Amino acid sequence: MATDPVIGRGRLKRLARLDQGKVRRELGLRLIEGKKLVDEALAAGCVGELFVREGAKEAWQGRAAGVPVHVLPAHDMELLCDVKTPQEVVAIGPLPEPVSADSVLRFAEKALLLDGVQDPGNVGALARTAAALGVQGLLAGPGTADLSSPKVLRASAGSLFHLPQSAISGPGELSGLLDVSGHRLVVPVVTGGEDIRNVTPPPSWVLVAGSEAHGARVSAEGGLKVTVPMARGVESLNVAAAVAAILARWLDPPTCARP
Repeated sequence: MATDPVIGRGRLKRLARLDQGKVRRELGLRLIEGKKLVDEALAAGCVGELFVREGAKEAWQGRAAGVPVHVLPAHDMELLCDVKTPQEVVAIGPLPEPVSADSVLRFAEKALLLDGVQDPGNVGALARTAAALGVQGLLAGPGTADLSSPKVLRASAGSLFHLPQSAISGPGELSGLLDVSGHRLVVPVVTGGEDIRNVTPPPSWVLVAGSEAHGARVSAEGGLKVTVPMARGVESLNVAAAVAAILARWLDPPTCARP
């Protein structure tokens, strides 16, 4: 079967470059791969077009009312996919509309700040953990992996389609935001912080998830330093694990709406 004439080889090649941040910004689009992720994106209204492998169109047309569905041969699906194993379905959706950090904090009493977390897997895992445990907003500081990248979206398991998020320029902007919003900055440290088991969480807070290589870049001055107790001989936790331990201690996850 030939490539869908609505797509054309030239456009397909441009879309295949959506694994690059520059191209995503130029086109205002992001790549969404795999059944689970596409389902989450459809539920959140984040899909503009669907591309399905030959033989799968009927199944996806029924789940994507009002969304154009294009059928591609296997070799074209392979071109479009970011992962090595071609997927049955790939979606293209618009980048999220920019949201100001102050509006995120107005909505979110409990927020997570990604402070220079460069690994896409960690960024996605942090977003997934935050959403699962009841965090209401996400801030991304300089040096953090692009939240629209295919690797981050896959690792988030679709959480980023539902979690309010915004970028911040650095510690200066953060300080001003906290002055206005009244959120308490919470900075995890390996040693020397207050044991999370003994801490009563502030009414509203921003929890910092720092780079594993460099630690938190934002200053903990005036904030609350907390430590996750560990067994003797264990040096540290992965940033996603440390954040999960704190959130599980501090938050009551929302009731699951799905079986």
